[in-house]
Amino acid sequence: MSEPTLTAAAALDAIDEGVLVQDAETQVVYANRAASELLGVERDELRGRSELPTPSECLSESGEALPERWPGADALRTGRPQRPRVMGLERPDGGMRWVRVSARPIGRSVLTSLLDVTALRNAEEDAATLASRLSGDGGVKRPNGNGHGTGNGHQAGKGNGNGNGKSVLSPREHQVVELLACGNTGEEVAERLGISPATVRVHVRNATGKLGASTRTQAVAIAVARGEVAAP
Repeated sequence: MSEPTLTAAAALDAIDEGVLVQDAETQVVYANRAASELLGVERDELRGRSELPTPSECLSESGEALPERWPGADALRTGRPQRPRVMGLERPDGGMRWVRVSARPIGRSVLTSLLDVTALRNAEEDAATLASRLSGDGGVKRPNGNGHGTGNGHQAGKGNGNGNGKSVLSPREHQVVELLACGNTGEEVAERLGISPATVRVHVRNATGKLGASTRTQAVAIAVARGEVAAP
């Protein structure tokens, strides 16, 4: 008995990149699973719509501000592919999701692709913050109520979570990430804490998700940058 053939629709729903197809009037005629999730709109609601969620911010890949509009209409109007742009979409919880968006005209339709780059953008910002700390005198000024530093010279967030006195990591996740930051392997962390390597992997996975990272290394870098753990 032959294996069932994978349909194009099933294949598009299996990928993590969002795909939208709009007609000549910019009405959505197709949206895959990832597009629906990234936009925060059910697919049935997307179909037939010509207005997509308004971005809170729109930037070129070099960081220059762009008009806050989707590139599909420009692709249809000019008949040319539009350069990728990074758009900030507000989440229902008030957070920001960053999406890399590009559009290409195909006949009288336009194909728009969306890729979630939130973790990458957050990691870049945190890396810049960490670099600023490390290039200073070993400490940074804490902001006070009017946005100016207090000049107390202590490291922001060290020992008190993510800089505001509240850590996003559980005590055990904090221990695991801190040991990883010191250069220990997963097996060494397990031995130090008296837990199994599988449990260490669970804590790493949970910490990675909470920190908005995509890899263990990125999670450690973000944790250090945010003051979740001390710099090694």
